[in-house]
Amino acid sequence: MTQTTAPNTAPPAATTAGPRRRTLVGLAGAILVLYAAMFAAGINLGYDAKLADITDHYGGTSENVTRISAYAGMVFVGLLLFFGAAIRRPVRGAGRSWLGDVVLLGFGALAATLASWVIVDVALWEAVDYGDESAIRALVTISDAGFLPLMASMIAIYVGAGLAGLLTGSIPKWLAIASLVVGLIAPLGPLGFFGAVLLPLWVMAVALTVRLDTSA
Repeated sequence: MTQTTAPNTAPPAATTAGPRRRTLVGLAGAILVLYAAMFAAGINLGYDAKLADITDHYGGTSENVTRISAYAGMVFVGLLLFFGAAIRRPVRGAGRSWLGDVVLLGFGALAATLASWVIVDVALWEAVDYGDESAIRALVTISDAGFLPLMASMIAIYVGAGLAGLLTGSIPKWLAIASLVVGLIAPLGPLGFFGAVLLPLWVMAVALTVRLDTSA
């Protein structure tokens, strides 16, 4: 009796294509434009800001403008998440470095931080509109302390990308070293804002120079 067996053919391994250069540059360009617009329209309020200055700023802004600005802020948050996910694989490089995951988590933390700032900003407008001075003071105090989670996200993004670049060559050496420097000074109080100011330019530099896997 003759038995025939079907050939043992394994399904082809699935491949996951990485992001294209134009996708990264497009995301980085959108981040740069929105960041510039938000930076120009924003106001830096310390916990000791005068109540009159706060009410003048928010009282002179209409509800529609406030809501549109908040929506734009959430779009910015979404773009950061997309970019962080898009560069995770390229930043990991050929060495499959776990540091790419650190960068992604850093972008996630940054997105959550900025989203909380948008929420506080809208709440401040409402508190000014209601004339609730105690709520205004409380929100301004919370806003002033909002740089703390920003420092953590800057460390994760810049140090993670810098170390990954040096270990795997996924980004140019000069950019990796610069990223490390910016990330290491992030815990030094106000210097943490230096990384935030440079972020849109750094994002564009990474988008233009990160080594992409073209084999997939």
